[in-house]
Amino acid sequence: MTNAGGTEPVTVPIATIIGVGVLRWTMSDSLSHGVLTHDIESVSADEVSADVLRSGLEHETNLVRTHAVRVAAAVADDDPATAVEHAPQLIANLEHERTNVKLHSALALASLVGEAPEAVEDAVGPIVDLLDQDPPILQLAAVQFVRESITTMPHAYRPHLQQLVDRTIEDPEVDFTDGRAGEAPDPQREEFYQMVSEDETKRQWATRVVTANMVAELASIEPEAVADHIPTLVAVLDSESDAVGVLTTVANIVASVAEHDPTLVDGAVDPLVELLAHQDTPTVSTAVAALGFLAPPAAIEPLRDVAEDEQRDEDLRELASETATFIEAQADA
Repeated sequence: MTNAGGTEPVTVPIATIIGVGVLRWTMSDSLSHGVLTHDIESVSADEVSADVLRSGLEHETNLVRTHAVRVAAAVADDDPATAVEHAPQLIANLEHERTNVKLHSALALASLVGEAPEAVEDAVGPIVDLLDQDPPILQLAAVQFVRESITTMPHAYRPHLQQLVDRTIEDPEVDFTDGRAGEAPDPQREEFYQMVSEDETKRQWATRVVTANMVAELASIEPEAVADHIPTLVAVLDSESDAVGVLTTVANIVASVAEHDPTLVDGAVDPLVELLAHQDTPTVSTAVAALGFLAPPAAIEPLRDVAEDEQRDEDLRELASETATFIEAQADA
């Protein structure tokens, strides 16, 4: 080999030559991997060799592993039984550095819940972690797994209760319009950032509804475990809040624990009474139900106010009246 002038020979270290050769061989080997021959849009479970898929899911090359998890997701959707054996590696891939690997691993695992819930139970911890991770599409994939699994194996979420509570009460307001260092004022850019902020806030609210429902499911089967978290959860009960999904679900959590044992509930009466002023009928109905299980005399008059409000839903007014009468009878007993 000669230098740029073409006169003096240039010595290339043998290590460099070997390294380039290894790189070329590795790239060639990766590009020839069998899993890459499958089209994720049309692949069916019976077309994919279990050994090829297993090799792809464990492959060190990102290109191969990313395609393999997408194939696995397609296979799991087509025939979950054929993908169950790959659950351990799919679970391990939930903690991979690449977003697409985590994303499609979560989707594949969601498809396996109905077929073999015991095989995917170990995915719950990493899935709960994904609920806090960006980009948003990861959270959506995690939500899909949760929706499939929370009623099937709620006990698996018990060790993660504190994390779920923290996510439920987290302030979802997101603002990308401030702190744009070095950017000159631009109305169009500000409008764009405002739109992004609003979309992100809505997504955060949606995730909070999911985590609240996870806590609610736990409250229905392990009320004692959830009871200690009620003073924290009821802090979100705000009669002026638009987050009716979270409000209704938290009120339902209180109702579930109170139905089991009202003495386990601490600090919920005042927030529930305040929630009676909300204008959303399902939210207020759930608050009324929770107050009925708690039976605090302090709620009698506020419930009577709801019952006498002609602007309220008729069924809600009737429920409030009956609950007030019940609590009054309990107090006089």
